[in-house]
Amino acid sequence: MEERTDAAVLEWARRVPVSVIPGVLVFLAARLLAEGDHASNGERNWAAAGESEKLLTAGELAERLRLPESWLRSEERGGRIPSIRAGKYVRFKAADVERALAERARQVAQNR
Repeated sequence: MEERTDAAVLEWARRVPVSVIPGVLVFLAARLLAEGDHASNGERNWAAAGESEKLLTAGELAERLRLPESWLRSEERGGRIPSIRAGKYVRFKAADVERALAERARQVAQNR
């Protein structure tokens, strides 16, 4: 069913004149904002998506991941987890850190 839907969307997209595409994109973006993003992994609205992009302190991230803050700081200093530095301040994007930790876990599992 999903392949048939994808094919129908592709066929429709090919028929849209290039000059109309910006207007279509604006319409679709407005609709997405109005109705929310219904991802396959459950409902998720834009406020929640924006929240996942929030920059977190080491303490906030440690609490969220249930890890010691000292371990997070050590891993950040060692360059093993991604961070954003602004002067003396260090902040983290939870999604980036979770992705890095998951990748590291996959690598460890493959090496066993």
